[in-house]
Formats: sequence, structure tokens, C-alpha cells
Amino acid sequence: MQNLLQFIRTNFHIFLFLILQGISLFALIRFNSYHQSVFFSTSSTVNGNILTQRKNIINYFSLKSENQKLKEENILLRTRGTENYIFVSKDTVAVKDSNQLLQYSYIPAKVIYNNIRKEKNYFTLDRGANAGVKKGMGVISPLGVAGKIVDVSDHFSVAMSLLNSEFILTPKINGKIRYGNVTWNGKDESLVQITNVSDHYEVKVGHEVTTTEFGHYFPSNIKIGNIKTATKSEGGKYWDIDVEIAANMSQLSEVYIIKNHFQSEFSTLEEKYIDGN
Repeated sequence: MQNLLQFIRTNFHIFLFLILQGISLFALIRFNSYHQSVFFSTSSTVNGNILTQRKNIINYFSLKSENQKLKEENILLRTRGTENYIFVSKDTVAVKDSNQLLQYSYIPAKVIYNNIRKEKNYFTLDRGANAGVKKGMGVISPLGVAGKIVDVSDHFSVAMSLLNSEFILTPKINGKIRYGNVTWNGKDESLVQITNVSDHYEVKVGHEVTTTEFGHYFPSNIKIGNIKTATKSEGGKYWDIDVEIAANMSQLSEVYIIKNHFQSEFSTLEEKYIDGN
């Protein structure tokens, strides 16, 4: 206590100055409309900046939960699409009694390794067999096709990238043409090619390229990209087509693994007719 009193006595003049300065500022602001407006404007700006920074900090730490909510909402929206259902009739005559069975569902995953610089590129995901992932499942980003699962462990999986010279996919062009193969020539990571499309089909720059249900890896109408160039081949029988990829393959982060609930049934049924030939 004595130390406190001694400190006050020693610094009395400083405390008196601060008190008088505070009274002067209060009087200046209280009885002068211009200074009053400047003070409140400045304080509002400072408070606003403080609140903005506080909000940014809160938002940063809540990003993970918000991101999870968005994933769940995206999965729900995707699952509601008619392309995810298969229509099975109960009766060969009573067509109106048809049921919708869910064919495709989605497993959210994060890309933890990605390569686009080689001829045969792959990326690794943080979901594996424990999450229901199996070989042969398609992988998409929020923007479009990304790849296909080729190897699985308990907690992780590896996908063959769309930017892989061995990746082959049957496309649909402009919602109509279901011929040719989507492949990558190993040159430009923003472009894939479509081969074996006959020149008697109408193909134009800007046409949308999407998936078909062929192969059972993807539902129909998942975007692959848009045609950037389309020229006739030397012989004039086929189109040489470059497609600008919808997904940004160099920045893959949040993806969805597609689970076909009828994959085993399709594989068992088709094996002796397709793989056996």
C-alpha cells in the first residue's frame, strides 16, 4: 500500500495532466458538433475493423465445419438427380408401377497427393476400404470428371487421373453423340482428346462433353468439358477433337467418389460376354 501511495505521489503531475487532458477532450467533443461527428465516425470505423477482424477469425476456425456441411448438401443434391436412379418395373404391363432404385451415391474425399506432370498421372485420396471405397469407382470434382479408383487400402485410395494416357472414357457430345473415346495425349494438362468419332456427326466448338453410363463408373451427364477445337483428320473419316477439361486438375482438393450399387451385378453378368472376348 505504501508503495502504491509513493508511486501516485511521484507521478502526481502526470496523472493530473492525463485527467485534465481527458476533461478537455470530453468538453471539446461534447460541445462541438464537428469534433463530435469526427470522433464518432472514427470510433465507428475502428469498431467496425475490430468486429470485421473478429468475424474473419471466427469464420476461419469454422471453415472446417462449414465445408463439411457444404459437402453433405452437395451429396444430397447430387443424389436427387434422376441420373442416379435406375427404373425397375414391377409389372411388364403396368408401367405406372415403376420403382426408382438408387444406383449411384457419393463418398466425399480429400486429395492428399496429386501429380499432373507425367504421362501417367495418379492422385491419392484420404478415403479407403473402411469408407466403402473399391477399385473401379469413378471420381469427380465439383466441376467435373477427375479420374477412377485403381487401388485401395483400409484408409486411403489411389485414382488414375483423367490426365493419364491409359484413362479411357466413352463421352456424350452435345447430349446426343455417344461414340469415341476420351483419352489424354500427355501434352497439355488443360486438354483431353476425343478419338474415333465419325465425321458424319455434327461436332462444333463449344459443344459440351459429358459422361455416359457406359462402363458403370459414372452416371450420365457428369461434365468432362467443352470442345475447344474440332478438325477433320487427314483421311477425312474422323474428327480430331480437343476438349477443355472442366475440372482444374492441378488444383484438385475436395472430390466425390461415386459408388455404383449395382456394379457387382453388372460385372458378374457382363464378365463372360465382354471380358471373355
